Amino acid sequence: MNSKPIDEKQLWQEFQAGSHQAFQQLHQYHIRHLLNYGLRIHGSLSAVEDCIQDVFVQLWHYRQGITRPTSVRFYLLRALRNQLRTQYRRDRPFVSGWDDDGEQAGQNRIPFDTEPSAEDQLISLDIDAERKALIHQTLQTLTARQREIIYLRYFNDLTYEEICEVMQVNYQTARSQIYTAIKLIRKELKDSDMFQILILYFLFQ
Repeated sequence: MNSKPIDEKQLWQEFQAGSHQAFQQLHQYHIRHLLNYGLRIHGSLSAVEDCIQDVFVQLWHYRQGITRPTSVRFYLLRALRNQLRTQYRRDRPFVSGWDDDGEQAGQNRIPFDTEPSAEDQLISLDIDAERKALIHQTLQTLTARQREIIYLRYFNDLTYEEICEVMQVNYQTARSQIYTAIKLIRKELKDSDMFQILILYFLFQ
């Protein structure tokens, strides 16, 4: 947990100037978000860690030629997803559907995991068993893509435009998926406070 926000603009400038300390701070500030996201689209900790390492190695190597992104987190999430996709296709050259509407086409798309982490379980201790079951059931009504878009939109504060770039979908698809997902969630979680409880249960920050 970060105790205070960082000045990413200044940090990025120092990093591009060759500061190892600034580079380490960027890594420490974003590593948790990258791990959380990566594990939910791949599932293998070692593979995710390797891909994150590759992302930061490339970031350092090409630092002087990279334009400072509006959002560093968006830039890193997009880079990690691309790296994971490349890794997945390299490991499974004859399997398609990693991110191409696999749930609709019946292909072997990696599911966006909704199993709560240890931290999520601590957060949700005060939720009774019946509500926990309902929340889990509700999450399972969403497609992997809907869960991923919700995670990027509400837990990483990405704009729709950024989500489109990260997931390589068009703007209308992103908006439509969010709308449909929220509609399903509100339909299943009828209590006025249940949507907020779902947010706590799905909290990764």
